[in-house]
Amino acid sequence: MNIARTAATSLFLVLLVASLSLPSRAADGATSLVGTWKVERITDTDVATGKVVHPYGEHPKGYIVYDPTGHLHVQVMRTPATRPFVSGDDAKGTDAEVRAAYDGYVAYFGTYEVDTDKGMVIHSVEGSLMPSYTGTDQPRPFRIKGDVLTIEGETQGIHFLRQLRRVR
Repeated sequence: MNIARTAATSLFLVLLVASLSLPSRAADGATSLVGTWKVERITDTDVATGKVVHPYGEHPKGYIVYDPTGHLHVQVMRTPATRPFVSGDDAKGTDAEVRAAYDGYVAYFGTYEVDTDKGMVIHSVEGSLMPSYTGTDQPRPFRIKGDVLTIEGETQGIHFLRQLRRVR
């Protein structure tokens, strides 16, 4: 083996070992959360009346991705999806068409941290389709059983349930 090849191999091994030993933002008990999760169920239940609402339809589509560097993105859409705009041009929808498309989709990205003692993941939103989310922290009580992630809690009289399955 020549010297250049030996040096390159040694450098590769040093970089590999160094990268494996770097701490990830998702460490500290969050390792089981890392991955891509496909939405299976989303419900909101009015605590006072018991009325259940499916804000993105009974069979929503979407994903939440938690990466090992502590970043996340969330994309969820209503099904059935909003119909194409009558004009045939996404830039020329009526106010009602645009509102229906907006109401049928949620999307945001940012970073996350896990508080394992509280069973909580905190989404720190850097950008969002909903302007009021940008720059906020969104705490989410969660649990993982096998390949099922359940985000569930209560806020302002609404019991929310988000059930997702790990993508394999």
